[in-house]
Amino acid sequence: MSTRDGYADVLVGLQYGDEGKAKVVDRLAAGYNIIARFNGGANAGHTVDTPQGRARLAQVPSGVFHPEALLYIGSGCVVSLIKLADEIESLRRIGARIAGRLHLSELCPVIQPAHLDFDVAHGAGIGTTGNGIGPCYAGLSIRWEHGTRAVVQIRDLVADEEGAFAQMAHYASLHANIPSAQVAAASRIADMRAAWHAIRDTVDIVDSRWMTQNVKRGARVLFEGAQSVMLDVTAGQQPFVTSSHTVPAFAYVGGDLSHRYHRKTIGVAKAIVSRVGAGPFRAEFGGERSSRYCADAALRGIGWREERDRFEPEEMLGSEDAFDVGVALRMLTGEYGTGSGRPRRLGRLDIAALADVVERHGIDEIYLNKCDCLAWFARTRDGTIPVLIGPVGDDGGEPAIRDFPAFDALADNVPDFAALPAPLRQFVLALQEAMGCRIAGIGIGPQRDQLLTLSEEDVRHGT
Repeated sequence: MSTRDGYADVLVGLQYGDEGKAKVVDRLAAGYNIIARFNGGANAGHTVDTPQGRARLAQVPSGVFHPEALLYIGSGCVVSLIKLADEIESLRRIGARIAGRLHLSELCPVIQPAHLDFDVAHGAGIGTTGNGIGPCYAGLSIRWEHGTRAVVQIRDLVADEEGAFAQMAHYASLHANIPSAQVAAASRIADMRAAWHAIRDTVDIVDSRWMTQNVKRGARVLFEGAQSVMLDVTAGQQPFVTSSHTVPAFAYVGGDLSHRYHRKTIGVAKAIVSRVGAGPFRAEFGGERSSRYCADAALRGIGWREERDRFEPEEMLGSEDAFDVGVALRMLTGEYGTGSGRPRRLGRLDIAALADVVERHGIDEIYLNKCDCLAWFARTRDGTIPVLIGPVGDDGGEPAIRDFPAFDALADNVPDFAALPAPLRQFVLALQEAMGCRIAGIGIGPQRDQLLTLSEEDVRHGT
């Protein structure tokens, strides 16, 4: 590597998603020239609180509110034309500049009407968002079905727009066994065509050399992972995973850059864990009962409004029933899907699982979000913060629970780590020791300025 070359850092979630990665990216973005996505699609809901207001991002990288940074959607992502066009327009309305900044790999697969229909028909069992992400990735692997290509890439639209949309229509007809489905596919393709025209007039379509060329000229890159490492399509607990590779090593495949430019890996976790969708979750408050309730709520369209009208969270927080505690924590900490609004399953922080992830994926430093939410445990029946410390693995036995002292709600403006309550400082330092990985910052609220950076002296002395 030349001394004039730039470098790349990779930021990933360490749990089941929704750890607040976008908040950390937004905070760190000023130190980079390019913020890039390398996996996932419109199922990746990221929320950023900015001076312009709250923005919900799905496909656009979270550095969008740093006007000097370029933005890149790499070939490891699948693209919903309609959702991307809508997202660009919504960002434009709140003052974010996209033109000249957002770059899209010509190799990205496009989500087709057939993918949406398949996901709606078959995705409920594992709790997908119904956005066609998994079927689109599957089409990329299938390649050829019934005499036609199973995938359309951005470069196909650039080269032959009419042919690409005709191919999508034909592919949809192979899977639509009733006339109404064929009519719906035709309507979607018309909407996709309009969206594509809006995108091509705003976004720069680039080839796979774009990232390398920029880094060789000195660009500093931050790769932003969607979903999180425990949901990786291969390494996660099949079939209850996402449909792309979420581990940090994939950043250099899906982000179109050689791994020789890698500098460090940044992990993001949160102090109270949550999971959307089905699948094993050993830390869950209420266990199987909670899992069934959240699955049913997703099917019936029950979200935060319905729970607000039905439950009294501060009363439930003191219940002996772990299910009630989980519901209360979800409501009090706002744990609902960014894109779907689905109730997230709530659980204890699993230190053993985090330590395992840190070791497996070579995490260099961690940001721990939602530390302020731990204050709610002071109002539970036990008045302590429970975390899992037991072994990880199918044959590792039952996990143990360790209780940490709770603390009162944090003040609105905490200037630094030393100003935090002693129990919270001790909790952070104990977590750092258990994981064997430096905690670089902690989130104590949703706003930009509520992410405290920890110095080496903070984490060494706890003051």
